[in-house]
Amino acid sequence: MNNSVINTATMQQWLNNNLSPQKVEESLISSGYESGAISNYLVEFNKLRRAKRQFLGFVLMGVGGFLGFIACVMAMLNIIPDMQDFFLFGLTILGISIVLYGMYLAFD
Repeated sequence: MNNSVINTATMQQWLNNNLSPQKVEESLISSGYESGAISNYLVEFNKLRRAKRQFLGFVLMGVGGFLGFIACVMAMLNIIPDMQDFFLFGLTILGISIVLYGMYLAFD
């Protein structure tokens, strides 16, 4: 079967089903694709997987940064004195953790 055009709808379906590259390759082999077309599909599939992971990483960095900003503002304003430690230490650590995990996803 000679398919030089990559079907992006099929690749999106594979991404939504969280298929591994090995499962994608098995699916393409069982469908009768040539080895060149299979390698093209796998390259594009891996690019889409990395782009999806990178987007999630940047979103998490934004959420973590915003959470850290809120924690900083709440600790400085000291609106609720009994909760200053929670804002200063708890939310700050949570925000930093989310940012670091987002950096791991985006830059790995």
